[in-house]
Amino acid sequence: MKSNNYIKTILQLCLTALLTLSFTTETIAQKVVPKDGKIEHKGGERPSIYVNLDPEPKPLKKAWKSYLKDNYDFKIKGIGFLSNKDLLYREDVIIQKLSTKRMDFYTKIVEDEVGSEMTVFASFGYDIYIDKNETPEEYAIMTKMLNDFLASYLPDYYESEVKETKKRVKKLSKEVKGLNKDINKNNEDIEEMTEEIEKLSKEVSEKEAALEIANTKLGERQEKLKRINSKLNSQ
Repeated sequence: MKSNNYIKTILQLCLTALLTLSFTTETIAQKVVPKDGKIEHKGGERPSIYVNLDPEPKPLKKAWKSYLKDNYDFKIKGIGFLSNKDLLYREDVIIQKLSTKRMDFYTKIVEDEVGSEMTVFASFGYDIYIDKNETPEEYAIMTKMLNDFLASYLPDYYESEVKETKKRVKKLSKEVKGLNKDINKNNEDIEEMTEEIEKLSKEVSEKEAALEIANTKLGERQEKLKRINSKLNSQ
């Protein structure tokens, strides 16, 4: 009974996960909003834009690298063959859609309690970082870069998660169905065994009663035989 309840609980959890992931991806993306932040870099706190996401760091880094290459025509370093750094970077680069000036562009992606924390920041020099107040145009474009990435990446991510969850639910449903068949068969076997035990118990009771009668008759006959032998011996 405990295992049956456990199976039902697991199935309910999977179905709940599926329903949760089945919300429209547009609604999910709207809830993921980048925020202004600070990050420690090269001996000081630097202005940045950050967001907390469900995807794990490694696939997120790969998706970000691909997105920047396709949409901003530069290749960020730190993720690839035999490389998986927390801080991705591209130094001394011109990102035309962001600025005509040369810059160092950074993205820090680390694991957190949700999935990943993604932080984007950049600088025009050693101590000249893109800032909301000092360089509002570039800061706004950098924010748009991140927002556009989220809008393109998250729908595909959650769609994939929904598909995987559906597969797991389908597989688990089959396993539960099979286990329920086994449980039902065992219950049938138990019922059959119970009926057989009751039948045998009844037969035992009947035979015990017959044995008691037979023993009584045997005792009577032995007494009768004893009396007959006694008479024969006295003649």
